[in-house]
Amino acid sequence: MLQLTDVHVYYGHVHALRGVSLKIDDGKIVSLLGGNGAGKSTTLKMISRLVQPKSGSYQIDGKTMLKESPSRIVKRGIIHCPENRRVFPTFTVEENLKIGAYKRKDKKIKSDFEKVFSYFPRLKERLNQKAGTLSGGEQQMLAIGRSLMGDPNVLLLDEPSLGIAPNLVIEIFEIIKEINKDGTSVLLVEQNANVALAISDYGYVLENGHVALEGNSKNLKNNDEVRRLYLGG
Repeated sequence: MLQLTDVHVYYGHVHALRGVSLKIDDGKIVSLLGGNGAGKSTTLKMISRLVQPKSGSYQIDGKTMLKESPSRIVKRGIIHCPENRRVFPTFTVEENLKIGAYKRKDKKIKSDFEKVFSYFPRLKERLNQKAGTLSGGEQQMLAIGRSLMGDPNVLLLDEPSLGIAPNLVIEIFEIIKEINKDGTSVLLVEQNANVALAISDYGYVLENGHVALEGNSKNLKNNDEVRRLYLGG
């Protein structure tokens, strides 16, 4: 289990996270909702140890992570798939996937390539194609596939639907469900609240850096305030 308790993060004088507490139980999909500037991406960066909290606690299976480096977090199986995909455009699909496994020394790398291709057959078809020539949806598939090559226990997904055609959004979210069924927990940051709540078990709503609402996803989807702010009525 991954757990944050009363986390405060500052950027200079800006109080970006104001006492955020959340947890991701093993085998679950947790959605993190909120508008621009609510603190969603900062929460993921804090979990990845890319930003340092001023106070609060961060634990994985009861062990504190606050003194761990980003590389140690990766070794613990916490893999961050960032917003805007950030594939290496001049590298091929295959090279991008290999970069995802650069910290690994185990013998499962080859089988994990095949697992990625089972989720995203298009990537196998475009193995030798430069990543920068892929469509936006294909680049998102590659970004998720590259993250999976890190062998995650918890996959941090930052806005996977951003800038993608609606038909591909549905496809990618169905694949996220399959990834979760195969044993990977997911923390999903997403502005498309409808699709996020449809596939997640539990959700948190951030407003101005604090958790304004939380609950199981079905209850959040039926919450009048969530419907008004995030579900179009």
